[in-house]
Amino acid sequence: MEPLQSASATSTAGPALAASLGTVAQQLASGTPLDAASLLRAEAACLLLFQNLCAQASGCADPRLALAHAHFAEAFSRQATRTVITAASLVETTAAHALDLAEFDHLRAGTTDFSAPPRFAPGRTLYLDAATVLSQMLDVNYFEADRRVKDAHLVHARKDIAGAACAPRFTLLAEHFAGTPAPGTPVADPSTEALLSPAGWALPGLHSTPDPREVLKTARALDKFEPEDTTFDGLPTTATAKAADGTLLEEHAAAHLREEQIRIRQKHINGLIKEYKDAHDQAPTPKLGLFRGKVVNGVHEFIVRVREIDAELWESLITQADNKRTKAGAAARKAAGAASDSPSGDEHGDTAEPSSSGHPVPESDGGEHAPDGKAEWEEPAEHLWNSDQPAPDWAGVGLPAPADDATPDPDPPNPPGTPLPGLPATCSVPERRLNALNAILRNIGPDSRGKRITPEIVVHARFEDLQNLASLTGISAHGVQISAPQLRTMLCEAKVISPIYNADGVIMDIGRDARLFPRWMKLAARDRDGGCLVPGCTADPALIEFHHFKPWAKGGHTRLQDCCPLCALHHTMVHSGYLKLVKIKGLPHVILPKHLDPQQLPRRNTYFART
Repeated sequence: MEPLQSASATSTAGPALAASLGTVAQQLASGTPLDAASLLRAEAACLLLFQNLCAQASGCADPRLALAHAHFAEAFSRQATRTVITAASLVETTAAHALDLAEFDHLRAGTTDFSAPPRFAPGRTLYLDAATVLSQMLDVNYFEADRRVKDAHLVHARKDIAGAACAPRFTLLAEHFAGTPAPGTPVADPSTEALLSPAGWALPGLHSTPDPREVLKTARALDKFEPEDTTFDGLPTTATAKAADGTLLEEHAAAHLREEQIRIRQKHINGLIKEYKDAHDQAPTPKLGLFRGKVVNGVHEFIVRVREIDAELWESLITQADNKRTKAGAAARKAAGAASDSPSGDEHGDTAEPSSSGHPVPESDGGEHAPDGKAEWEEPAEHLWNSDQPAPDWAGVGLPAPADDATPDPDPPNPPGTPLPGLPATCSVPERRLNALNAILRNIGPDSRGKRITPEIVVHARFEDLQNLASLTGISAHGVQISAPQLRTMLCEAKVISPIYNADGVIMDIGRDARLFPRWMKLAARDRDGGCLVPGCTADPALIEFHHFKPWAKGGHTRLQDCCPLCALHHTMVHSGYLKLVKIKGLPHVILPKHLDPQQLPRRNTYFART
């Protein structure tokens, strides 16, 4: 197939064909009925048309057309998902598996006479049920065919004792599956009037309705909490599983599916399911402890199981080891290599965090680079993180030499740039986390000079809950749920920082112990916003940067109300002008690019919401 030509060289047949297809689409949308034979001929033509359209689009060199084609392909995929489920339901409710053998032969040959009534097998049927006939006729695995029929029972239709179609188990999820937009949601699908014009087209609205695959996954998860469906036996069943507030799980799930950002709705639905499992003890509690695993080719496996409060320690350790903005993460990530102590570059100087030794890292509004234009310390480039902050003391990078002593050191340390024995020059994500843990274990002796990562725990709880410590629960900065007994233990031992909010969620007061954009201010901003401000961003809160609402170089103030937490990627996008920050009632909001949010509404990230 030849590549697509430019618009000026395109034949006039293209616009005429598009206009003809638009006319057909308008007729079908108006409710024009088709007889069975015409319907099948139209479906065959649509399949051939789609195949040829895809073949032409695959030869495209225009990135705009490539994106538009991907958009339509996703819309076709979602519609296909709905169609295979509804078709399986139709096969079941029409008893297609009980057709006479001759009817199957005529279907395969394309000679079926749809003007005559269907003939059914007089005795034993050729196929046992709908799943069996679908498996054989469609050449799909039986379990896949059976899953389609069962999925239809959840979100499309069930079969009652008389064999007729009746309501599915989850009626609210069925509305989402059918593609019914939420009330008040504008539908962005192209109108038939737009299709009729020679150049009329618009991208289908993928955000106005939930992905049917996501709805099916949710329905399958909720179905595990329900009793056996006895509708076909004459005992109709409905959804019964309820959340802690007494509301049906289906209602909560249906509300979460209306959330625009996929990561946020998935987090909420997964949390809903986990809370139900925990409340009903459906998951067995494993034993706590450190267990020896197997040894394979000299690699030893250990299994660690901890409670909530200890899990937050591990999460903090992992986060700090993952932090590529600092040499803390670099030291855990690389087994060798000296580094300079240049401060963080560019206008993002307010991202510096105190080192693990407790000494603050200087902030800078200007970058310091080597003469060749590159940062003095660098590692293989990755698009999310790139910084020059100094390593913590635990990493042993740049430690001062010990004072001269009369007795020489019998075991002098490795010179800078010498790899540690048995470790590669660069580490994978799990390896650098292991290096950080090993650094802790190696530096616990009383004579140890090295410092190590000090895990940090920040737990969020509501003020009204503090008045009833018996039932007090909380959630950590990394999303770990802290039970009442564990949290009470922590409150007895921990330093407590208590932010006070007004009715609009703006922090009014918090204990202070540092300078401009100090630690308390960063903690306060992180507590207020949870993490990155951009809707749907799930970057770890411990890795975020802090952006001035108005740049410092342009007269901005370094104060809490102007402190905007952003991940490194979205921080760069703000400075590049792709994202816009606005304030509403003292809280920073984000306006996404118009192609992602045509309404241009100020939004906040609800992924880290603690309610």
